[in-house]
Amino acid sequence: MSSRIQGRRVVVVGAGVGGLAAAARLAHQGFDVRVVEKTVGPGGRCNRLRVEGFTWDIGPTIVLMPEVFEETFRALGRRIEDYLTLLKCEPNYRVHFRDGSDVTFTSELCAMGRELERVEPGSYARYLAFLAQGRVQYRTSLDHLVGRNYEGITDYLSPRVLARILQVRAHRRMYPDVSRYFKDDRLRAAMTFQTMYLGVSPFESPAVYGLLPFTELGVGIWFPKGGLYAIPQALEKLALEEGVRFHYGTPVERILTEGGRTTGVRLEGGEVLEADAVLCNADLPYAYEKLLDPEATTLKRRESLRYTSSGYMLYLGMRRKYPELGHHNVVFGHDYKGSFDDIFQRFRVPDDPSFYVNAPTRTDSSLAPEGKDSLYVLVPVPHQHPSLDWKVEGPKVRAKVFARLAELGHPDLESDIEVERVFTPDDWAGTFNLAKGSAFGLAQNFLQIGPFRPSNQDARVKNLFFVGASTQPGTGLPTVLISARLVTERLMSWARDRGVKLSPRADPAKSVAAEVAA
Repeated sequence: MSSRIQGRRVVVVGAGVGGLAAAARLAHQGFDVRVVEKTVGPGGRCNRLRVEGFTWDIGPTIVLMPEVFEETFRALGRRIEDYLTLLKCEPNYRVHFRDGSDVTFTSELCAMGRELERVEPGSYARYLAFLAQGRVQYRTSLDHLVGRNYEGITDYLSPRVLARILQVRAHRRMYPDVSRYFKDDRLRAAMTFQTMYLGVSPFESPAVYGLLPFTELGVGIWFPKGGLYAIPQALEKLALEEGVRFHYGTPVERILTEGGRTTGVRLEGGEVLEADAVLCNADLPYAYEKLLDPEATTLKRRESLRYTSSGYMLYLGMRRKYPELGHHNVVFGHDYKGSFDDIFQRFRVPDDPSFYVNAPTRTDSSLAPEGKDSLYVLVPVPHQHPSLDWKVEGPKVRAKVFARLAELGHPDLESDIEVERVFTPDDWAGTFNLAKGSAFGLAQNFLQIGPFRPSNQDARVKNLFFVGASTQPGTGLPTVLISARLVTERLMSWARDRGVKLSPRADPAKSVAAEVAA
């Protein structure tokens, strides 16, 4: 083995966004990195579906916190503009309530003020205070809480960290905290449903997630040209430029452990890829249950882990355009709190479900044939549960969606469908190896954030690392990119402790500057 890669061989299991970003970062630091992925391309659940000229993002549909994306490329000496074109969605979205009213959300303050005052007179001044709190939550969380590794609970509960936890109101629940600013139940719902981007209830999630409506309204909602799948494509390109080797269509059967360390992975078919460290981007609960020897590794309280919701998805190719639909549309059912209780406590589909409709062709017309629309419908539903049979539940949910859309003025939408594909919690489980078909991984409740969330480094197998939604710091595309940075720091620290001499690659930007200067 050459001295260049002695102690530096890393196998990354999974080519999701976290795995791609971490692979590129590690290769940039001088590691020899191979990525093995069971599907035929990158992306994980940030994937796409293409049928007869229609294109849909399978999972995420919006970009929040663009500065986190920019940092990923900047850390490797690149400019994000050379890999991704981010387009701002304006207005952000329209919210439809059960009483027939609606509110258009926008980052333009005067227009937003008019919308709010129309629903609740006097609310605009309180909205500005709400944004001010959200900004504190956003900056404090990114700069001091989410963006760092914790060495343990005592580190997390130090006076300095505790002061910041109190500052961002992480000790409060989001819905009652937001209710201090808004009296109208419609606005309370419209300012709290964003926790469902993380698959958790606003009645159970920490109030710190007030940073989500702030980043939407204060920073903006963005959409990559070509759809969200442009993100894993850009990260794959970045990783290839750094020398990462990819093996697609290559399922991993086992992460091998021996004598308190991982030695590599065994592929389906028996081939073994040896490694000095393994970085697992497969969903963490699945990895501990299916890929690892339970006697060799440790994951405490596995049975008590809490999972996020799932999604019933409709991907619709329409014969014509529906210009009255914006890029992002939110439709609420009649019982806001009851719907969350149904999903997270009673494990049943709400009688009158809320849902989200995405029409990406409003921003990028290339995602459907000329004169047609690609529509994406997401209905939040429980994760897999013995009481739910999706062959039975699925058609019921579908019927409710089209009945509600007809009420909103789209009676011909169902008959205008040219292409239709459906995704249920069973598909999330089977296609992406997500435990319980939980579309967002492990929940981010009070007992599963910070050091209480499964670590990105196994406690017993020290050269086994994790990246992605179900490990620290949490779920959501920006957070997963932060996870890639944090686990890279962990792995580099582990390598240095073993005496491995790293040889970081030169930053392309600096190399070009040197050539110009010469």
